[in-house]
Amino acid sequence: MLAEYAALRSEITTFLTIQVQFMAVSLTLASALAGLFITKLSFEVLAFLPLPFLTFGLLYGDAKARILRAASYICHDLRPTLVDSADESHDLMWESFVREGSKLKSFLSVAEIVRWAVFCVPPSGLIIYLILNLTTKTQHRGLIGILIAAELFLLFLLLRTAHELDKYEKNLLHEKQK
Repeated sequence: MLAEYAALRSEITTFLTIQVQFMAVSLTLASALAGLFITKLSFEVLAFLPLPFLTFGLLYGDAKARILRAASYICHDLRPTLVDSADESHDLMWESFVREGSKLKSFLSVAEIVRWAVFCVPPSGLIIYLILNLTTKTQHRGLIGILIAAELFLLFLLLRTAHELDKYEKNLLHEKQK
């Protein structure tokens, strides 16, 4: 049982590392984008730039879902078995700490919003710019229009993913407090 717990904690750590990498690449991309925007890229090239942010955001959401899945298993299946088979004094200390909450709860909530903003704000700004300038800056309105529609769909999917994962995480933390 403890080996399974250690393996799940290791899986969570791996996915946390992957999330940080997605954020780092997105921030680097945003910096490069700012530099490229100044050089006046063609409208057609700009139309493709939201895609990496949206893709990394969805991959970030996938990693977060996997973290929450492992945390849920630890909370609902593994922890009760370990606690029942052991003395209460040997409870899973970290899991108990997380379950009881933290003084950093409000900071962590804001930080989570900022993390999602890394993936949502740059493409949102680009998509708005593209929509406002679609009729005047390109000869490929149909193709760019389809691309913008796909990006809007991906943005909606990303926002929905963020909302659903936030709701799931809050329910999981609430259940842990019971």
